[in-house]
Amino acid sequence: MTTDVSKKVRRRKGVLQGLFSLAGAFMLTLFAATSASAHYVYGRDEAWSNAAGSNCLYVYGEVSHGNRGGYAKSYALASDDWGIVPSCIWVWERPAGYLATKYSYYKKTSSGWKLCRSIGWKYNTTKTSRVTATKNYGVAPPCGGGYYATRGWAMVYYNGAWVGKSHSVWSGSHYIEP
Repeated sequence: MTTDVSKKVRRRKGVLQGLFSLAGAFMLTLFAATSASAHYVYGRDEAWSNAAGSNCLYVYGEVSHGNRGGYAKSYALASDDWGIVPSCIWVWERPAGYLATKYSYYKKTSSGWKLCRSIGWKYNTTKTSRVTATKNYGVAPPCGGGYYATRGWAMVYYNGAWVGKSHSVWSGSHYIEP
């Protein structure tokens, strides 16, 4: 009987050690991963919602390698398709010219983040709930190798005014080789 109990204890001990090893590996991966080690880095946020909370505007900003020279992306989304508990309508299509996005592309220098490239507002040309602006900078980073980030903006025309445009989102930084 003692040997049966000893075997059960050793077996449970082995299972527990395996689970702790697996949990430890997961935690190490989770905490050791940085934005620079990811293939792309992005940020997203709600930029605006009306008083009833039924109409919303979301903003997204992304940076990645692209074709090695860097890639910037932003979009404006006038619906709620991010899997969040919906407080806004699922699809809020806006007429042409009623939805816009823009981005600024920054490079980290010794004195801080400096503007490398930017685009003006890009408007939707058809009735839609989303407008996207992207730029693949080719095989060489436009401002030399280093850390890059994108700041994205979004705005929507609602009740006679442009709303959401003062709220932006930062992508986080991503290293792009020279």
